[in-house]
Amino acid sequence: MKTLFIVVAAALLLGSESWPHPQPAPPLVGFSFSPNTSLFAGREPTQDLALLLDSTQPDLVRLPIYWEEVEPTPDQLDFDSIDPLMAVVADHNLTALHPTRVVLTVGARNFLFPELHEPDWAGPRLQPFLDQAQAGSAYRTYFDTSITRYKGSPLLYAWQVENEPLDFVGNDFTGDDQVSASQLAWEVGEVHRLDPAHKAVITTYNGMNVYVDMLRLSAPAPIGASGHPADALEFGDALGLDLYVDGPSISFRHFVTIDLREQWKQETVSFWGDQASRQGKDLWVAEMQAQPWSDSNTFKPKDLVASAVDYRQDNLQVVLMWGVETWLDDPTWFAAGAKALQILRS
Repeated sequence: MKTLFIVVAAALLLGSESWPHPQPAPPLVGFSFSPNTSLFAGREPTQDLALLLDSTQPDLVRLPIYWEEVEPTPDQLDFDSIDPLMAVVADHNLTALHPTRVVLTVGARNFLFPELHEPDWAGPRLQPFLDQAQAGSAYRTYFDTSITRYKGSPLLYAWQVENEPLDFVGNDFTGDDQVSASQLAWEVGEVHRLDPAHKAVITTYNGMNVYVDMLRLSAPAPIGASGHPADALEFGDALGLDLYVDGPSISFRHFVTIDLREQWKQETVSFWGDQASRQGKDLWVAEMQAQPWSDSNTFKPKDLVASAVDYRQDNLQVVLMWGVETWLDDPTWFAAGAKALQILRS
């Protein structure tokens, strides 16, 4: 209990600090898009993506290459879930004010619930069975073919290898599905071997605040710790932080304000930006919260704009917003998103 008090006290002190420095160059800004979100809502993914691209004019869009969709059987490859989305981006660029490039996410772990997008034929959805499936020839065919198929595309900006591969995000559909260190090393090495022209980003989330992250550098799993930024940075060419300031899993959500939690995240970005720079690597905000969590209404459009103001202060190479599909149903959120993009690009 004493340790917990110390961590909380340090967190509150950190929240009151300011670290002034010259404003860095603007990052590339965009959003994540999964066709599954549109399908769940009964809409056409290509139409949703085209509308979002035309309305926001992003620098980047992150798209998933889902293993379960691309390899429905061990001896079949089908890229119909991703090729039409790539075509939408190419069509958009014909007349775009801001041509858009693509971050492609490849691996068994991919973004959007249930996180592990493994085909049924691959076996149980937890370790050690996942490791065995990923070591098999069918999985490696999916992985290598995805890289070779898109590495020459003029749309490609970078690869994301797995999604939060080192973190435990179990749910009712999966068990312990953390990707093993040896498998992750093989995948990053394979991207570098097959496509040396493009970087590989590894994503994770961070601890409650930067103080907890600092402890993680020298001590294992202190109270309040979560995420693996140091490990993810070691594996990839870029560290992608998934930053959420409101939701059921957010530490001390009912005890501190969203404004303070946003400041904690900004301090986290500053800290890991310094760590990445020292290693000659990039720092991304791979998921910037841009929608309320589920049916909660505590995260407001003004909080999205405030987050953009905070993150603009730091040396980021990429910022990708999460949840922009929900903007399609709400012009207030669309306006806030447009403002956030403008701030981040300023």
